[in-house]
Order: sequence, then structure tokens, then C-alpha cells
Amino acid sequence: MVGEYKVSRKQIINIINIINMKTAIIYYSKKGTTQKVAKIISEKLNSEEDLINLKQNTPLDISSYDRIIIGTPIYAGNSSKKVKKFIVANLNHLQKKEIGLYVCGMEKEEEKQREELERAYPKELIDKAKSKQFLGGEFLFENMNFFERMIIKKIAKTDKSISEINHQNIDRFVQELSL
Repeated sequence: MVGEYKVSRKQIINIINIINMKTAIIYYSKKGTTQKVAKIISEKLNSEEDLINLKQNTPLDISSYDRIIIGTPIYAGNSSKKVKKFIVANLNHLQKKEIGLYVCGMEKEEEKQREELERAYPKELIDKAKSKQFLGGEFLFENMNFFERMIIKKIAKTDKSISEINHQNIDRFVQELSL
């Protein structure tokens, strides 16, 4: 025996409730990064999750879910219009659920990351969210058209694919949701 742990009845009930929670991870992914992050989050959670890409799935009934995680990419400082439209259409339902919010983007400055997160979601959802994180992003040149590659080359001064997904923030996000 390595060690003995004392766990209260309340802690056991909380763990059982978290494991039995039905979760929807709802996201929009244009180039694949926000979807990749949604899959990583799903693998790290110990509950039943449905991955729903708003690129293909609308309209959407969220009434059967206990927890909703919403992810959006940030392009040129702006979040997805489909995610914003989904939130507006479902705000009353979302306010009754446990919420997690994340954004994917390539902004390096922490203050600007926070601003992008705050611009991406309504204040009432941000205030309610159990966890909210900026989870990094990628420049995937193989998924970009000519115009997009030219813009990224000029702004980011790179001509190669870059992955800056923040696994530490993903772990923090999942841990906060699991408390």
C-alpha cells in the first residue's frame, strides 16, 4: 500500500456527479485548430461528451446537456460569427448550464489574449463560466488559401506552419471544470 487517502462522502458524490455529467463541446473550426483543441479537452475530461462543430450542425438543441463548453477561433481579433449567433439564440438555456469558454488564437501578449476572450463572449456568460481560457493556436499553411498565406507571411513574418497550442492552459481549463 502506497498511502491512505481519506475522502469524504461529499467529495465522492461530487466526483460521481462530474463523471455522470452530460457535456457538449460546441465549437466552430475553420482551419481545424479549434476542433483539435476540442478533441484534446474531450480526451482529458472524464464524462460523456458530444463534440459539435457549428460549421456543420445548426440548429442545435442543448436542453439535454448539463455542461456546455464553447470554443471559438480568433481571426484578426474577431471571434466566429456562427458562435456568436449560437450564443444569442441559446443565451437563456446557456445561463442555466455549467459553462466553459475557450478561444484559440495566435496572440502572444497576455493582456490582448484576455481582451480577445472578453470580446468573444457576452459578459453574462464570462461571469458565469466555471473556466475560461485562451488556449493558443496554429498557423497551418497547408490549410490556407493563397490570400491567407500572404497575410500571415506579412503579419507573422513566417512562411511555415506553427503550432502554439497551450497544453498547460488546456490542463488548467479541464482542472477548473472538474472542481
